[in-house]
Amino acid sequence: MTERFTAADLVLSAAADDAEDLPRRLCEALCEGLPVDGASLSFLTDTPYRQLLCASNTLSLRLEELQFLAAEGPCVTAVTSGEPVLVSDFRRPLPRWPLFEAAMQSELRQVGAVYAFPLSFDDKVFGSVELLRHEPLVLDEGTAEQAETAADTIAKVMLPAFWQLLAHGELPLWEPAEQIDTHWGTTHQATGKLADRLHITPEEALAHLRASAFVTGRPLPEIAQEVIDPPT
Repeated sequence: MTERFTAADLVLSAAADDAEDLPRRLCEALCEGLPVDGASLSFLTDTPYRQLLCASNTLSLRLEELQFLAAEGPCVTAVTSGEPVLVSDFRRPLPRWPLFEAAMQSELRQVGAVYAFPLSFDDKVFGSVELLRHEPLVLDEGTAEQAETAADTIAKVMLPAFWQLLAHGELPLWEPAEQIDTHWGTTHQATGKLADRLHITPEEALAHLRASAFVTGRPLPEIAQEVIDPPT
């Protein structure tokens, strides 16, 4: 953990560099400046149009995916409440998120703690930052404040990209492009195709995809790809 610079300082430093891989560098700054082992960043976290921007490792990615499938979890609650959600011991029962807990117990045993923060502007929440640790840890007041300040800084840095997404339906050409496209283009293309095929709303189509992924335990992008290109 860096002592000279705060996590917010590291976020600002990361934002000052080349914008090509901005989300990845922001997640790396959080992991460097705070006592965490992984970070993820997303827009529209509590909606069917959730856009994953970066997950710093496989565990962070799966944590994001399971919450999207269950439509509940720490980062969803952080966005809907507009307040940080700090789960210092992820190995204890989580009755507030029963569907997420069921999936988590079988797939996320390596997660010891999760800290989720809303990204907001003018009291409007537009995304989330989620941090994880392998071991449980209660953040002291100073560290929790650092994490919240870093999330607020990321909100300011990422706001122009969010407006671009709303106005034009697209994001900057960030890297890793494959990860972003898989959790945006593929899933939403499949949602539209399934909605047309079954004559249902996009929200209902996404619910079908989520249910299939949840029941089978397969990643949602994999289910979505089969809708786009059915196996022969």
